[in-house]
Formats: sequence, structure tokens, C-alpha cells
Amino acid sequence: MRRKIPAIILLLTGLFLARSQTVQAYIDPATTTYLIQIVSALVITLGVTAGIFFNRIRLFFLNFRVSLGRLWIRLFAKRDRLPVPADRTLRTGANEKIDKVSFLWADRRSFRERLLSALPAAASLCFTFFVFGIFELYAGNLEDMTFSFGSLVGPLILIASAGTVLIALASALLRGRLFDLTLSLLLGLGLSLYVQANFLNAGLGRLTGDAVAWEEVTGKMAANLTLWTLLILLPLLVRFLSGKTWRRLAFILPLILVGTQLITAIFSYAGEPGLRKDRSDSYLSRQGIYEVADGNNIIVFILDRLDNRFLDLVESDDPHFFDRLDGFTRFTNNTSRYSQTFPSVTESLTGVPYDFKEGYRDYLKRAWREGSFIPGLKEAGFTCKLYLTPSQAYDEARDLSLLADNLAKGRPEIDTRKLLASLIRLNAYRSVPLALKPFYWTGSQEFSQLTHAAPGPAPYELDDPLFYDGLLNQGLKVTADSGNFIFLHLNGSHPPFTMDEQAQRVQAGNSSYLLQTKGCFHILYEYLDQLKAVRQYAGSTIIITGDHGARSSDVLPPEAAMVTGLFVKPAGREGSPLEFNEAPVSSDNFRATVCQAAGLDQGACGPGYFELAPDQQLPRYVYHRLFPSGGKPGRLLIYRILGDAGDFNNWQLAGEEILP
Repeated sequence: MRRKIPAIILLLTGLFLARSQTVQAYIDPATTTYLIQIVSALVITLGVTAGIFFNRIRLFFLNFRVSLGRLWIRLFAKRDRLPVPADRTLRTGANEKIDKVSFLWADRRSFRERLLSALPAAASLCFTFFVFGIFELYAGNLEDMTFSFGSLVGPLILIASAGTVLIALASALLRGRLFDLTLSLLLGLGLSLYVQANFLNAGLGRLTGDAVAWEEVTGKMAANLTLWTLLILLPLLVRFLSGKTWRRLAFILPLILVGTQLITAIFSYAGEPGLRKDRSDSYLSRQGIYEVADGNNIIVFILDRLDNRFLDLVESDDPHFFDRLDGFTRFTNNTSRYSQTFPSVTESLTGVPYDFKEGYRDYLKRAWREGSFIPGLKEAGFTCKLYLTPSQAYDEARDLSLLADNLAKGRPEIDTRKLLASLIRLNAYRSVPLALKPFYWTGSQEFSQLTHAAPGPAPYELDDPLFYDGLLNQGLKVTADSGNFIFLHLNGSHPPFTMDEQAQRVQAGNSSYLLQTKGCFHILYEYLDQLKAVRQYAGSTIIITGDHGARSSDVLPPEAAMVTGLFVKPAGREGSPLEFNEAPVSSDNFRATVCQAAGLDQGACGPGYFELAPDQQLPRYVYHRLFPSGGKPGRLLIYRILGDAGDFNNWQLAGEEILP
């Protein structure tokens, strides 16, 4: 019967396919890469279930036969039983004691046989976690990764191989049922890590650094732990029911897990050009970050996720906090075209809109190639210094070689040891049970802080306290340039919170939206004071804004308005209090305002911030991307806003698209 199991499975599969009907369905691209993995999981489950089922039937008849034999002996052979000698009874008792001691340790298998049996399970566990898991993590967050994965393949394989050997050797030192128990737990743990990472993380969103409300998922944590327990104990159950099936499972399950992930990785690598990029031979440096021109300065501060809600929160805590913004106007009705850093920053600096069905890497290259905004400033004699982070704002620094004056030649070095530690921690967050995830919670922003250049100027990184320390220690200096355009992207109000209201670095959990937003403006106030000290404040155009407002989720539609904070000081303004303007402005007015300040023709850019009237009825659009989650496809929600953007009733859904 057992020999017919594969034939039965093939027959059932054939009947299933023969009876299937064609239907129309959408396949989530994020899920498509796991189709082979799902099929593998089904094959494993069907194989084990069928084996257990037929094995139990066989055992039933065997036990029935044995029971009949025992009954026959009790009924007819009792009278013929010979007495057992006393010395034999004693010897039997001694043997029973020996059997009890050796019950867990006795083993006919040699050390070599146990080692060979443990190697597949150990390899599956280590390579799933250290190699394939980190590869999937990298591939799924390409927009946030500032380094090449190719440089990590060797170290990751070395770590996984060393872990495989150590675990297999340690397991092989055990014998008998202790070895079987250990091997079963290794199989169950490897299967659980794989299932959790690929199928049980729905609803957690992207690794943006935002805190997760763990207290709201305690019920899911309990259910998740229950499933983990069942998956870990599954190989042990198979061992208890059938040793032969268990031995097959100990070889086949690791083979399927490793093979499935290897095939998936190969197809992902072949289909995504971003996975094959090499380390760049240039980078955007911190060079000139504390220098201003003795002439026309246009200075733009992008505080990531600067939302009106955070500004209002600060104002509620301290009504006079923004009084130091000398000569500024606060625009309270400002929106950003895009609700995420990518493609918001790139579109602002190039004027090239993003087609959400276009690959992010293709767009970044095309936008910087086709954009005319920065080339126009360069032609007008402006020095352009762009302090941006890779992946989210540009693909390769060489794409900005003719645009950014802070571009430096050379390859920034990566602290490989810290990078590996961060990746392992991030993958642990992805792979462990839901109840353990709070201990590994982190964001992907930390990867931008692991590069350095020696010799040469340091690469720019999103580190607000670092920028503040340099501002205090070096101070602003005036150069002989006649015009200077500075675009400085700071972490702003975006989690994780790394500083307090005095812009001092703090540990996680010791800051908040309120304190971090205050800390950002503490930095800006120091910058503005130094700008006054070098007599360049009055003649400077200064824009303080965000790349987007604050969204509540990356996988759910917005539940509240997203209004981006905006403060503008035009050249020539100084010595006047902060003013307020309710004009319906947006990020589309940014380039026109800069062109005005630079004395350029703004015809192609449209009106500037100050050219719109507060009572003007001007429709604005916000493109809000939802990432795939819970089996649902990614979507693009297009909102049309007419009137006050702070009133969510004025947000009308004008369009919706399914994203590839």
C-alpha cells in the first residue's frame, strides 16, 4: 500500500486538474514570487498526511492481529506456562533498570550517520534565515537599501555554512531519542521560520520605522504562537507515528525548503535589475553643507513627514514656539503630490511625474536625465548642492554627476560587521513569532548611516543630530559664489525618534513626534541665527517644508487629511513677524517659487506660492500608494481636493488603479 502512495497523490492531482475550470483572477505580484513555495508547502502537507493516514491503517491491522494472539495465549496457553527461575527474574529486573537508563541514549546509528542525518535540517535552518531570508528582505525593500547585496553574499553564505556545521555537529553528539527529538525540533523550527516570514506577516506594513501598536494584536499573537507550536511539533508527531516516514521527512523537507527558496531567489535576481547593481564609484557627500554664498542663497529644508498635525501639536504645547521664524509666511493649506518620500523628493527636483506602473529604478534614472529644473539653475550660475539619500531620491550618484556640486568620486566604505548585524536583526523581526517581534522592531533608515569614506569627504546620511553637531562645531562659512541652491533632506518628524527638543541624540523610546519636531526647529533656529551672523539672512530665500504629510498606514486608505507643513521666507524679508496664508498651494508650486527667487522664467513651472489667493478654488491632487498586503494587490488612490485640505470631507476619491 505504501508504495502506491505517490501514484495515489498523482492520480488525485490529475483528477483535480481535469475538473478545474478557468477563472479570471488577479495575482498579487508580491505573492507571485511565492507560488512555488505555496505549492511546495502543499506537497509537504499532502505527503505527510497521506503517509500518516496509510501508516495508521497498517498499524491498526497489525495491532488487531497482536491483540488476537494475546487473547489466544491467555485462553489456551496459561496452563502450559512454565515457572520462571528466580535468577532469571533478577536478571530481567536488572535489564529493565538498564533499559530505563539507556531509553533516551541507546542508538545503533554511528556518529557519522547521525551527522549526515542532521546536516540537511541544519542547512535548511541556517540558509533560510541567514541567506534566503535576508535576500528576500533586501529584494522587498530596494527603495530603502543604500548598498549592493552582492558584497554580502560571501559573508552570509560563510555565516550560514558555519552555523550549519556547528548545529549538525552538536546534534550528532546526541544519541537515540534525544537525537531524534533535537532533529525534529530543528525541522519544525526551520519550517516555522519559513512559514512566518513568507505567509504570516500580513498587516505589519513596511519597515518605515513607525511604531507598531502591539497591544492591539495580542489575540493574533496567541493564535500565531499556537500555530508555531503546531508547526514545530509536526515533525515530532511524524516521528512518534512512523520512524520510516520521519526519516524521509528529515531529508525531503529541508530539500524542498532550500530548493524552493533557491529557485525563487534566482528568478527574482534575474527579473529585478536593482538586485544586480554594483557599488557606485561616486556618492553625494557632506561637502559644502555649512557653506553659503555671498549673494543669492536659495535654501530648502525638507523635514521628512512634516505634517500640520505635528506643527499644531508643537503650537499647542508652546504658542510662541514659531515666533522666531523672522520674515516667514506659514502656508496652512499645502499638499504634496505624493504621500511618500519616493517619488516626492525626485519629482520636486526634476518636475518629472512618476508613473506608478514604472519600475522605481527606471523612473529615478529617467527623471534625473529628463528634468530641466536643476540644469536651469546651473545655467543661471547657481551652485547646486543636493543632500539626498540614495534609493529613495536617486539610483546611482553618477546620475547626478552634472547636477550636484557635492558629488564626490570614490566608493564609500560600508561597515560590513554592523551592516550584517542590522540585517540579521531586521530579518529576525521578519521571521520570529508575532509575540517576539517587539524585541526586534526597527526601521530600514539605519542602513543609510553605515557608510563612510576614507579618504575624502563623508557621504551624506539622514542624521539630524550629526548635522546639528557639525553646525555647532564648524559654523556657517561664506564663499565667493554668486548664487547657491541648497536642498537639504533631514529626518524631520519621521520615526524612529532619535533626538529630543534640544536636538540631542537619545535612545529609542525617549522621544516623540512633539519632541522630535521641536528638535528639528531647534536645529533650524541655530542655522538661521548663524545665517544672520554672517549677514546672509535678508537676501536669502528659505523654504521649510516636508516631502509629504503623515499617513496612518501604507496598506490602508487614509482616514484623515495629510497636509504638509510649509514655511517660506522670500529674499528681502527680515524683521517682520510670522504671517499665515490659507492659499491652496501644493508641491507643484515649489519649482516656480525657486525659479522666481533665482530670476528665471517660471512660465513652464506655473505660479509660485505667493501668487495664489486664499479664496481661490484650485483643485489639487494627491497620489497615495497602498502596498500589497494580506493577499490584496497594491493600489494607487488618487484624491482630488477642493478647498481646505485640512478638512478630510474635501478629499474626494477621483481614481483608483491596481498596481503591478
